[in-house]
Amino acid sequence: MIAKKKFLLGLLVAAACYVPARAQQSPIYSQYMLNGVVINPAYASTDESASLTVVGRNQWVGVDGAPKTATMTFYTPLNDRGTAIGFSAMREAITVQTRTDYNLLASQSVSLNETTKLSMGLQAGMSQYKENNSELITTDPTFATNQAYWKTQVGFGFALMSENVYIGFSAPAFKSFDLGNSVNKVKAISHYYLQAAYAARVNDDLLVKPSILLRQAMGSGFQYDINTSVLLKEVLWLGASWRSEKTITGLVQVRLGAKFQVGYSYDTPMSSNLKGAQTVSHELMLNCRFGYSVDHEIFPRIF
Repeated sequence: MIAKKKFLLGLLVAAACYVPARAQQSPIYSQYMLNGVVINPAYASTDESASLTVVGRNQWVGVDGAPKTATMTFYTPLNDRGTAIGFSAMREAITVQTRTDYNLLASQSVSLNETTKLSMGLQAGMSQYKENNSELITTDPTFATNQAYWKTQVGFGFALMSENVYIGFSAPAFKSFDLGNSVNKVKAISHYYLQAAYAARVNDDLLVKPSILLRQAMGSGFQYDINTSVLLKEVLWLGASWRSEKTITGLVQVRLGAKFQVGYSYDTPMSSNLKGAQTVSHELMLNCRFGYSVDHEIFPRIF
């Protein structure tokens, strides 16, 4: 029975690769609100400190072959004039398929006034796709041999940030190019993100931050996340999100001083149609921020 389920899930994933895809291809994260560089390269130059973040996501726990994603991002300012560089690495495994991404990014911010800055970012990298089709139990010749191939991609992003407002627009994988000749290549599609957040200071111990994220993969409609987070005593973030795929998310993030932050999120589907095929998802985030120079002072982030 397990082998049969794995084969059926493998066929579904493979079909999404060989037919012009209308679904989301990029990984979905639940804690992007304080790790915006995973969806927008311009985010790097909105920060005055260097940052290293590791994220692990286990999606649809209990479903054989369900997505498992690991991501590492790093960026650092180069100077005090708003220039930042960074890189990211991501590995996602879905049934017999794995995808590994490597990206470099550069970002520049300009001050519009004393409290507002506009950032622009570019990103470029490579993706390796592997298909271990020999693990599938099938006589279909389409899946008779294993496949491995590379793609390159380029992307861009813009971000506007002030003391209380963050707005970002990005396409981190705006254009993709095939490398070499291979059969059964994934057809990459462009993804666009529009993000907006507002931070309202209620008192010294409470800050409320509602936010929204619009996502679109070319050829499909808009998906959205509606989020609300509260910061208690400058230490504890508590939040909840509603995703248009009828999924609700709860998250908690703890500041361990100015430099470290750990976060956990829990996703569960709310639709009765989904509960039979999807179960809960877990995501763990570890973040370290540090100064790019000896005398650099680190301030906790709101966005």
